[in-house]
Amino acid sequence: MKRFALPLALISGLAITNVSHAADWMSVQGLEPANAEAYKIWGFLQPTYTYIDSKPVTGLGGSISGYNGQQQIPNLVGPDLEHTSNIQLFRARLGMRGKLKPVDDRINYFLLLEAGRNGVTRDQSVVLSDASMTFSYIPGMHLRAGLFKLPTGEEALSPVHVDYNYINFTSVTDGLLNERDMTAKAGTAPAGLAIGNVMGSLSGFRDIGVEAFNTFRHNRWEFGYAAMVSNGNNINFITDNNHHKDFTGRLQVSYIFNGAGPARQDVNAFIWHQEGKRTFNGSDYNRMREGLGFKYLKDNLRFSGEAMRGAGMIYNGPNPPFNDISGANTPAPNDTIALQDYNKADGWYLEGGYKFLPQWRANLKYDVYHRLTNAEQAANQRNFKTITIGGEYLLSKSTHFTMTYEIRSAEVANPLAISTTNSARANALAIADNLGNRISLQMTHIF
Repeated sequence: MKRFALPLALISGLAITNVSHAADWMSVQGLEPANAEAYKIWGFLQPTYTYIDSKPVTGLGGSISGYNGQQQIPNLVGPDLEHTSNIQLFRARLGMRGKLKPVDDRINYFLLLEAGRNGVTRDQSVVLSDASMTFSYIPGMHLRAGLFKLPTGEEALSPVHVDYNYINFTSVTDGLLNERDMTAKAGTAPAGLAIGNVMGSLSGFRDIGVEAFNTFRHNRWEFGYAAMVSNGNNINFITDNNHHKDFTGRLQVSYIFNGAGPARQDVNAFIWHQEGKRTFNGSDYNRMREGLGFKYLKDNLRFSGEAMRGAGMIYNGPNPPFNDISGANTPAPNDTIALQDYNKADGWYLEGGYKFLPQWRANLKYDVYHRLTNAEQAANQRNFKTITIGGEYLLSKSTHFTMTYEIRSAEVANPLAISTTNSARANALAIADNLGNRISLQMTHIF
């Protein structure tokens, strides 16, 4: 299948958009236009087909030899992680937004429910993913309070139904920003890591808190800021689980070519920083994330890039990376995390798109993620690289199709740091070499 998948993806990328945008998403998502009504019902559906071209792992030895013949978790379609191919309603969101007319039109609100099958709904059928109010009383500042997206990276901040030209997030954005809430679990952890269980929803790049934000226009230039204080807890819980708060700040500057709101064309640059503490097994650990990036969109051409890094609370995934299907395999898989802030990770991506017909766009993206780059984690460092070839077909203003073909690779960065005892080094190399390429096809319908 692999020898045919790449040519098919190339053809599809050149033959198959959703119109890209370059907006100030902090303002577009947090504010309503001057003529907004008291309420607007809206939503979107994203049925998605995913196929991962992979074979069961072979050649494992030692204590994990019982996993031979099984698919590793990265080769299974989430969030259920049961099959290498699946058709599912990936996102199904229904929301309401508007101004509090006739009480006070300086207050607007934003509500959104998620009922699709993804990380946000991994253990609940329906989740309240957004619930916020914005107050515009202070000159030069809007205050937004509730549950909503953090002002971090562009890939995490952009609305997926109108301004994401791909289907899956980059490894670095998912690994560093799509946070997993971990609780400690009894057992023996691999050296340098702690083991636990992932609880509740993935963050979906959101948190509960209060944000001050605004943008200022001078001729064609626009300057924006956002500063948010938030819980740093699982989005399923209103209260915090410790006495510390997260701080997230973002600065951005844009040069606007033409247009306004979500349909404008511009070039922008941004920088952001986030820090806080996480509680694990009764102790608090520092967690830091930061990044910078840019985006250019004019006429038929789009390109953008972003780099980010993190320290502390680096999610390392299940170890060993398999489902314990029979219950007889030893050791049993455990989710792992690198707690202390000397644990580092970083990555970046570059991507671009070209619209060559009114309804067609070709896209190309390259992303890398270096997980656990510090010397203390030499044996656990893994590097991930993905080339994504894709395209979009705009059927109408409300419906479009997206296709992506991801050429994925994983690397054991320091194999000599891994002991040969119990086949540990050979197992790590066999698992890394087994990562399969992924084909995805998605329809987005907005109503």
